Amino acid sequence: MPDEKGIKKVIYKAYNFTLPVLIKKINDDAKSVSITTDMWTARNGQGYIGVTCSYIDAKFNLNEITLTVNYVRYPHTAQHIAESLEETFNEWNLQDKVFTITTDNAANIKKAIMDMKNVRWQGCNAHTLQLIVGKALVPVKPLIVRVKRLIEFLCVQSNLNVWRIYKKNIQI
Repeated sequence: MPDEKGIKKVIYKAYNFTLPVLIKKINDDAKSVSITTDMWTARNGQGYIGVTCSYIDAKFNLNEITLTVNYVRYPHTAQHIAESLEETFNEWNLQDKVFTITTDNAANIKKAIMDMKNVRWQGCNAHTLQLIVGKALVPVKPLIVRVKRLIEFLCVQSNLNVWRIYKKNIQI
């Protein structure tokens, strides 16, 4: 059974073999790429950015590759985010192929992309829709809470029997 060092060695070997192959594949197959990225803060307070690449090849097949999950130093300014993205683009030789970058609507990541040359920023429509629906539900939240309590009440068997008796007496 391999030990921790042995497993790490296999992973590093596979990574070092696969990375140049993927870089060549993207450079050969893609005229331009679209990037999707998101940032989050881990429980330890460190910020990370995930970057995925999508492109359509000559046979009109959609290709999607996770490029990286990188640490972003604090504070998470537009400059630090841009540096992390540019580092990723350089590593993957994508500097001249990035057409658009889709993100949430956070001001820092939006500014990082807007400051890049020849790259378009695209807000995530699903994220925007989620924010809209969340705000629209605020006025009805008290009603939702009351309906949930009523359902909980009716789900208890003894309460359901009381409800049936009450309902029967009202109809008389």
